Parts: sequence; structure tokens; C-alpha cells
Amino acid sequence: MRPTLSILIYTNSWVALCVTSLVYGIGSYFRLDHLELFALWSFTGTVSAYQLHRLFRLRQLNYTVRSNRRLLWMQNTYSFQIAWFILNFLTCLACMLYIPITKEFLVLTGLNAIIVALYALPLPIIGNGIRHIPFAKNILISISWVLIILIPFASDKHLARVGWEIPLLVFIAVFAQIIPFDSRDLPHDPKSLATIPQLIGSQKARYAGFALLILALGIQTGLLGFHWLLPFTVFCGAVGHLIPFMVGYQLRLEFMWELPLGLMGLWFLIA
Repeated sequence: MRPTLSILIYTNSWVALCVTSLVYGIGSYFRLDHLELFALWSFTGTVSAYQLHRLFRLRQLNYTVRSNRRLLWMQNTYSFQIAWFILNFLTCLACMLYIPITKEFLVLTGLNAIIVALYALPLPIIGNGIRHIPFAKNILISISWVLIILIPFASDKHLARVGWEIPLLVFIAVFAQIIPFDSRDLPHDPKSLATIPQLIGSQKARYAGFALLILALGIQTGLLGFHWLLPFTVFCGAVGHLIPFMVGYQLRLEFMWELPLGLMGLWFLIA
């Protein structure tokens, strides 16, 4: 079990699968075209973005964290990490050859690329990326996920079909799911990040994150109606948010932190 979870989580494949679930599920709900292509594009693009950030982050962690399992795993598989990034990045670019390109698609994709670059790349003026600006980290990641969800609509020229509920619920849900990661990183993150756990403490942050997830699920229920996935998603969210972070259970907890987002995409798919 542990080797499988290590590969899924440490290669950023699990978070990419959850993004893809939302893209495919919401696109299927609105009966968009080219969904399989967008699913592949979303997966490879997400892996590329997160790998880029992690590879730059690895340099910083080398000097601050010496017993972190993720760090040790990435150090021991560094060549594979580089190859995995290149494979996904090239596949993402290849998908662009077949995706219908519209003006709206270019605007949203360009904006998302700027966000990823500002977040992942170190900038001399502000340090290790724009993520070190107070409150920027969670907001940027949440906006990026919303843009990824909207890009297939832009490609099909159907942005007008998307009401306010979907961007809002995706933003809130993603923002909520970042909070457990912030609690995990609390000992290592600089105070300038001003994350939710830094502002109110990790215990209160757990309840705040869970409350935000419930809010997002409430919006989704209002949009789609009740489904048996709702209580299961609430249960998974409660496990991920309310159980304090424990080093020995890091992989299992990280799996649960992202799972509600994947389940929300599945809910759209079967609605």
C-alpha cells in the first residue's frame, strides 16, 4: 500500500487525477466536446505545474528539512522526477495541437500559465516565488483550479453556460483542501505566507477548512440535488480535515485531503 501511495502522491499524480475528475465531471455534466483530450491535457498539465514547483522547492528544503519522507523520496528518485516532468510537459504541449483554440481559451490558458510561473519560479525581488506574498498562495492555487475547469468551456465557446455556482464552489473547495497542507507545513513555512493555520492556529484551521468544504458541498447540492456521494464526501472531508497531522500517517492523510475534490468531480459525472 505504501509504495503505491508514495508514487501517486509524491509524483503529484493523485492531485492531477482529482483535477481531471473535476474537469471531466463538470464537462460531462454540460456535455462538452473533446472531454477525453481535455482530461489528458488537465492531468499532464497539472503534473507539470506541481512537479515544476516541487523541483524548485526541493532546493530550499535541502537546507531546512533533513528527515522529511517526501524530500528523501524525491532525492532518491531525482532523475525519475525530471523525466516524469518532461514526459507530462511534452504530452501537455502535444494536446494543444488538437484542442480547438479560441480567443477565450488563449486568455484563460495564458492567465493560468502566468499564475503557475509566478507561484513556482523563484523571483529575486520577492524570494521563492509570489507564494511568499501574504495570502497569495491559497488564492493563486484556487484561481488556477477554477481556470482549469473553465478552459474546456472557453475552447467550446460555452463560457456563458457556466453560472456563478461552479467557479465559486470549486474555488471554496480547493481553498479548503489547501488548509491541511498548510498545517503540515506550519513548522517550515515562513511567517510571511500568512496561511490560515499561521493566523488562527492549526486546531481552529481544521474546523475552518471543514466548514468551507461543507459550504462548497452545499452549493453543489443546491445545483445538482442530493446524491449518496454527498455523505461519503462529507465523511472523507471530516477524516482529512479533523484528524490532526501525524508524520507516520502522512501518505494516508494526504490521500484523504485531496479525495473530496475527486469525489465532487465524480458527482458531476453521474448527476
